[in-house]
Amino acid sequence: MLAEASALLSAGGADNLQMKDMPQRAEVSLATLYRYFPTKNHLILAVSYRRYEDALQKISSEPPRGSSVRERVTNHLLREFNAGQRDPKLTAALTYVNWESSRTLGNTLEQISDLHRRIIRRVAESGGPISSQQQRLLPIVIDGFAGALRGWVAGVSSAADARFQIRVACRILDLPDELIDDDLASAASPERHLYSIHH
Repeated sequence: MLAEASALLSAGGADNLQMKDMPQRAEVSLATLYRYFPTKNHLILAVSYRRYEDALQKISSEPPRGSSVRERVTNHLLREFNAGQRDPKLTAALTYVNWESSRTLGNTLEQISDLHRRIIRRVAESGGPISSQQQRLLPIVIDGFAGALRGWVAGVSSAADARFQIRVACRILDLPDELIDDDLASAASPERHLYSIHH
C-alpha cells in the first residue's frame, strides 16, 4: 500500500492519490485499507514515516560525511533537500500534509518528527560524541531546514535560497559552548533577557 501510494504521489501529488482506487492498486480490501489508514492524510504520513525509516537504516551503515558536526549535518540536510527536489510532487504532498494535519494527527506527526531528529542526531554523532549544547541546537537546525523546505515547496524561495538557508541554519552548530550556555542563562532569566536586548 505504501509503495503504491508513494508512486501515485510522485506521479501527480496529493490530488493523484484517491483512496477509492487504492484497494485495486494495492490488491487489498477496502476494509483492510481503512483499518490501517482511516484517511488519505494517514496514508501520506505513513509514506513519510517509511521514508525516514529507510533513511535511518541507510545512514546507520554509511561512513561520516564531514570532519565536523556542522559539516556532517549540513551535508545530510542538503542531500535530503536535493532528494526532495528530484521528486517535487511527492515532496510537496509530504510537506503540505504536515501543515494540514497539525491538529488532527498530532501524535503521528510527532512520531515522524522524532524519527527525523534521531536521523540528524545519528548523522551528527557519526564522527564521535557531540556536546550537550550541540544536542540542544539540533532541533533549531531541523526547524530551519523545515522552513527552507516549506518556502521552496510554496514557491516563495528558490532552490538556491533554500540551500543557503540550510547552510546558515547549520552554522549555529559551530557556536562556542560558552556562548550557548550564556544564551541559555539569559533565556531563563527575564531580567537578563531584557538587559541583553537593550544593551
